[in-house]
Amino acid sequence: MRKAITSLLLMIICSLTLMRPAFAYLDPGTASMLLQGIIGGIAAAGAVISLNYQRFKYAVLSMFRKKDGEEKK
Repeated sequence: MRKAITSLLLMIICSLTLMRPAFAYLDPGTASMLLQGIIGGIAAAGAVISLNYQRFKYAVLSMFRKKDGEEKK
């Protein structure tokens, strides 16, 4: 596992340091598709959070709730 993490880290460092500048052009259609993807991702994340809010709230509250046998100190 350690060898895999080391090789992954080395690949990331090499890819970040050996990059050359890319001269690219984003036409309005591509920029519009990119913006739609970002907005769709935000909407999907909001839907997942709102649908699972009660479950998340119950899990957090159950972590801090006192057990039956515990006394106040």
